[in-house]
Amino acid sequence: MTRPNDRLSVILDSLRVGVVAIDADRRVELQNAEASRILGLSATATRGRPLEEFLAPDHPVLSLLARALEQQREVSAHACTLPQRPSGESQLVDLTATPIGLDDDPPGTVFTLHDRTIGRELEALLDQRARSELFSQLASGFAHEVRNPLGGIRGSAELLLGKLDSPELQRYPELIRDETDRILRLLDDLAEFTRGEDLRPQPVNLHQLLDNLVDLHGQDANWKGIEMIREYDPSIPELVLDRDRMTQVFLNLVRNAVHAMEGRGQLVLRTRVQAQFQISPDEQRPARTLRVDVEDTGPGIPEEDLPHIFTPFFTRRQRGTGLGLAVAQHWVVRHGGQIRASNLPRGGARLSVQLPVRRQR
Repeated sequence: MTRPNDRLSVILDSLRVGVVAIDADRRVELQNAEASRILGLSATATRGRPLEEFLAPDHPVLSLLARALEQQREVSAHACTLPQRPSGESQLVDLTATPIGLDDDPPGTVFTLHDRTIGRELEALLDQRARSELFSQLASGFAHEVRNPLGGIRGSAELLLGKLDSPELQRYPELIRDETDRILRLLDDLAEFTRGEDLRPQPVNLHQLLDNLVDLHGQDANWKGIEMIREYDPSIPELVLDRDRMTQVFLNLVRNAVHAMEGRGQLVLRTRVQAQFQISPDEQRPARTLRVDVEDTGPGIPEEDLPHIFTPFFTRRQRGTGLGLAVAQHWVVRHGGQIRASNLPRGGARLSVQLPVRRQR
């Protein structure tokens, strides 16, 4: 027969809201499984001990606890960003602290923690998808309208070049032809955004894909001073992806990292299966996700640029088109994933691709 305390623990552990009960001495009496996950603390370790032993002095939980005890009323804080874990990930959490007292017992406090990270992830995914689809429509119309007159301009330059005998004058139609060809190449890059649904999924060994990419392009002179570090999760299964499109994605990310380091530094490729699940707007069931990090030891990304680096044509490079990261985001979104950029505490930047783990049926 299940004892009442055991039954209570089972009930609390089934909740998708974190619950922490703290006694009058600010020691943990009870902590359910969701609270353990959010805080990254074992309930066995915290039981009977103050939270101050485990959390930084400026941690939002401790700040809210102090306010609740001082004011002796329920206090809440919404959309709190909890400190980053060693993985570099942060969580968005709603917190509530409620002082309680039963009869003559000393007052205690009950904490609830509601993780809003999944909702934020879904919003980010939908935002990336909406922006990708909008730009696809704009790119398609723009490329169609511009390509036709460019063909006429180029043809006229060729005709003019054939009628001029003076080398001094010929350089002008040659310049028109060359610049027209450059714009046509840019239109070809834009065409990537119009091919949203032509994925050719097939079983792919992700680590082999990354290794082939590095082996092929690592012979370039720009890579000679780059130290490659591979941190692969051996538990990653064979995935169903469009091999060519995902190769293009990671090639763009790796090239971006190599360029940022100006040919000298460490390039880290890291893969891992994530503990959390991703909720897709297209599927009923959540899917387990994997993450691929591309890290460099360059100067990092200016904070003011972080919100814009996946915007088409946004670039700080003199000879860049600003389409490399935009194209990468386009194909990641088409695979049901998302991509993020962040700076590392020690310096350098990290570009992270998160993909649903889908196996061949």
